[in-house]
Amino acid sequence: MNIRFIAIGKTDEKALQTLIDKYVKRIGYYVNFEMLILPDIKNTKHLSAEQQKQKEGILLQKHLQKSDRVILLDEKGKSYSSVAFSEFIAKKMLGGTKQLVFVAGGAPDFAHF
Repeated sequence: MNIRFIAIGKTDEKALQTLIDKYVKRIGYYVNFEMLILPDIKNTKHLSAEQQKQKEGILLQKHLQKSDRVILLDEKGKSYSSVAFSEFIAKKMLGGTKQLVFVAGGAPDFAHF
């Protein structure tokens, strides 16, 4: 199984980027992992939250395949303990999921798109 993490907007914080790089390397020992950072949507000053979500959705769809199992990350979504999350991943692996894609959007309330 392949795991992809797609995020919109890169971090400018060096300490955070160092941690991200460290964990991407660690994950790679256990599973095929790819992290894709898409650029922020430009000229959003005059766009509503709904318009921003639509633009991000269009951008994201270009990087997804129909066979992908997509998980949208949202602060209001389901929380997992480390053990429960590893069990979730194991189920997907054993269930034949070829590519699991986690998505973190930049627009407000993205996961409700």
